[in-house]
Amino acid sequence: MPRFLLLTILLGSSLLLAGFTTQPLDERAAQNNLPKSKDQMWSTLGETKVKFNHDAGTYSANIPPAVKALNGSELSISGFILPLEAEEKFSHFLLSKRTPTCAFCPPGEPNEIIEVYTETPQKWDDNIVTYTGTFELIDNKDLGVFFKLTKARIAK
Repeated sequence: MPRFLLLTILLGSSLLLAGFTTQPLDERAAQNNLPKSKDQMWSTLGETKVKFNHDAGTYSANIPPAVKALNGSELSISGFILPLEAEEKFSHFLLSKRTPTCAFCPPGEPNEIIEVYTETPQKWDDNIVTYTGTFELIDNKDLGVFFKLTKARIAK
């Protein structure tokens, strides 16, 4: 079930990037008026340039040296939780720079989300939260996921 939900959420992102949408065309502009994390780490990750290949249905990322240098290091980042499991507590979710507005779509571009695996199950919180963990670069061309935080825990 969690993999199915992850695929559903990331498929929504793929369709948006491919130009297909069931949401208003000005959603991004409206979303810019919602709260977003001002964590400087999102600016660093945002330097990653992501492209969608319409023919192959895959993503590619040009990861800059500053982001590559983070691979394997412990870092903290603040954002919004987008659960991937339909449970009261969960240990696998997306952390996003932007406020989630749809349960089936990440609220931003692939360089604005991180797949997170926590050490202990977490409860959903609709506020900006900060997690600390081991940052990893991943290359999931099919889902457009390029960043992961493992052994994550809520920052104190």
